Amino acid sequence: MGDLSKIPPKQKFVLLLLVCVMICAGYYYLFYNETAGLIAGEEAKLAALNSKIKEQEVIARNLPSFQAEVRHLEDQLGVLLEQLPNSAEIPNLLRNVSDLGKEAGLDFLKFAPKGESVKEFYAEIPVAISVTGDYHSFALFTDKVAHLPRIVNISNIDFSSPKLGGEGVVSVNVTCTATTYRFLELPPKAPEGTDKDKDKDKDAKKGTAK
Repeated sequence: MGDLSKIPPKQKFVLLLLVCVMICAGYYYLFYNETAGLIAGEEAKLAALNSKIKEQEVIARNLPSFQAEVRHLEDQLGVLLEQLPNSAEIPNLLRNVSDLGKEAGLDFLKFAPKGESVKEFYAEIPVAISVTGDYHSFALFTDKVAHLPRIVNISNIDFSSPKLGGEGVVSVNVTCTATTYRFLELPPKAPEGTDKDKDKDKDAKKGTAK
């Protein structure tokens, strides 16, 4: 204390200032800097959580409209699936198409179903058609096909060999493709545990063999 009392006041002030600076610097580097980093990290996490909460709130507010839209789409899908015949209905449907052509006054030269083209949940069944008759009869045929309860599309229409018949009626040869669609029935799911039971049977047989 005697030595400190001999130090001039100005130097004491400078020394005290240096000590304060060192204490502040030590506190900053040892405590505040690390704590500030932790706080910044927690604030970032909090901001991310708040953002997710807002997103969930938006979804919750729109959930009734989403559910209504899903129900609407499911109803539309059900209507469309009802218009897709199953395997058992295909022969009758093709017979109906042929009968409609004859009722319209067309003579069939060719009616040949082609191979199926399998899509995601349905199969296309194209039929190559060749008929002879007048334009009005073919137009009547396509109109009747369009009004069938099942979907049948007429495409690739080509008119050829026009001939003038009785009463000024022009007869033509017409080739086209009538395409219907078959709903693909999903295979029944195997009961759960079937594979495990098979493995157990194999293990039992191996144990018996030993």
